[in-house]
Amino acid sequence: MYSSQQSNVVSAYGAFFQGWAWDHFATLTFARKQSQANCLRLYNAFIQSLGRTTLGRVGWVRVGEIRSSDCGSPEIPLHFHALLKYKNVPPPEAVAALWKAKAGDAQVEAYRAGGGGAVYVAKMLPYEDTNYDMGGLEYFPRSEGSPIRGSSN
Repeated sequence: MYSSQQSNVVSAYGAFFQGWAWDHFATLTFARKQSQANCLRLYNAFIQSLGRTTLGRVGWVRVGEIRSSDCGSPEIPLHFHALLKYKNVPPPEAVAALWKAKAGDAQVEAYRAGGGGAVYVAKMLPYEDTNYDMGGLEYFPRSEGSPIRGSSN
């Protein structure tokens, strides 16, 4: 359970992430246990491959999730939740196949605005050891109704 402050963090990041009209929500796992540094290298290579495959820019938010085994619950190894935005949108199956060829298993689905994906991606952000990043978003304007609007280039 979250404290009220942690709930506010999840809600604020969720609202911020909802500012883009995302194309895909993805859960990306690894075929075997690897260092966090190697997992990040694989993700970065995946994003570069997506750009080459789609012949365009890719905007993304990535949050790592890992849980140690405590209180009798099983360990959940490092995996990523991601929101993806493209200039040229590929089918979810093609995105999943690209990840599977590089790293492990993937569940990729069309993003549904209001479906909870942006908040779900934000769920680990209240914890200080959470690894997250975003990139390419400067190439995609925020939605008109988003609560935080940046300047457009």
